[in-house]
Order: sequence, then C-alpha cells, then structure tokens
Amino acid sequence: MADTKLTENQLRLLLAQFLFAHDVDIEALYGALGADLSSADAEAVSHMAGIIDGVTLATSKIRAHGLDNWAKG
Repeated sequence: MADTKLTENQLRLLLAQFLFAHDVDIEALYGALGADLSSADAEAVSHMAGIIDGVTLATSKIRAHGLDNWAKG
C-alpha cells in the first residue's frame, strides 16, 4: 500500500473538520496545551495565528453551510 502524503491545505481541512465534529474551541485548546504565547518566537506566533484563523474560518463555514458545501459559501 502506497503512502499518501497530505498537503498542508488538506491537513488544515482535516483539522478543521475534527475540531468542528468535536466542538473544540481553539482558545480552550491553547489553554489545555499550556501554550504560553508571550514567551514564544514572534514569527512562530504569527504563523500559528494565521493557521488558527484559517481553521476557525473553515470551522465556522462548516457550521453555516455544512461539511459538503462549506467552501462554496
């Protein structure tokens, strides 16, 4: 069986779907992981914020338009 590697976009979509399916709040996730953004590298924090914004947007679109039509709305 061949290994199939996910693209970064596919991985983000799967993460958004998982978070949506389990009603996970991003802010609560950070807290549960013990993430202290005040001591993190500014560039890394900026990159993470962009990813989280994308996941949050995808999750809200999935809620509004359903899993099959989230990208159309």
